[in-house]
Amino acid sequence: MKRTHPARRRLAVTALAPALGFVLAAVDARPQASPRPQGLNAGTAQAVTPFRMFDNLYYVGLDFVCAYVIETSEGLILIDTLFGDFAGHTADAMEQLGLDPRDVEYIIVTHGHNDHYGGLKTMQELTGARVMMAEADWELMESTIRGNGEEDALLVARDMVTVDGGTLTLGDTTINLYVTPGHTDGVTSLEFSVFEDGEEYEVFMWPGPTLNSNDAPALENFVSTIRRLETLARPDVWLHSHPWSVSFFDKYERLAARGDGDPNPYVNPGEVPVFLAQRLEDAERRLAEAR
Repeated sequence: MKRTHPARRRLAVTALAPALGFVLAAVDARPQASPRPQGLNAGTAQAVTPFRMFDNLYYVGLDFVCAYVIETSEGLILIDTLFGDFAGHTADAMEQLGLDPRDVEYIIVTHGHNDHYGGLKTMQELTGARVMMAEADWELMESTIRGNGEEDALLVARDMVTVDGGTLTLGDTTINLYVTPGHTDGVTSLEFSVFEDGEEYEVFMWPGPTLNSNDAPALENFVSTIRRLETLARPDVWLHSHPWSVSFFDKYERLAARGDGDPNPYVNPGEVPVFLAQRLEDAERRLAEAR
């Protein structure tokens, strides 16, 4: 559902680090729930060159886990913060893109796993930004950090609590927020607009498309979320919090290679119902076995 919008400034897409090559070879470009490439995990994660996806959306993540920046008329919104040795990577990536990380006004943590919140304290101290996370995942993050004795390194004061159906507005940008349990109890999904050459496209980001547990209550939550998304999520652009599940870097290669007038490969509404149908089939099978 694209609509016209005043054109924003554009930036040429730069080449990704050569280290990404093995990921590209393993990612399937078809609109499906792709498996994680063999050998790719937190321990093998590598930085990639940051790039602009749309006029107001940037990728500042890794080959293993995603982080994004939304540019608004009143500052920046950072989505997730990476982890470990990459705690400061999002700030470095913003600077490479000509953005000032001190312009970050809000940090949205999509869920309470370390690879998404591990850089939060670093980025919050650098930017002074407000921090948003769902209640259940504030609790998950805090209990994990305390359980690991990492309070000094990672713990931040609890700030804003994301609620299902809430919104966040900064300048000319409004993000719709949804709590979509399954992967964790407080996974926060986001819906917002991006622009390119005066056209507006709707983005839906579901950060929790996988479930490691075969516990029946967790699977029931996951199935309920997928069924809800089948109605709720009708975007032009479909994003997750790990790149392989949406053939993210395959799309990047096509973005970098496209000519004048070629469509943005991240605009692919047809992949959403296919992906959700596959996730639902798998989850319902596992739920039947768990019962």
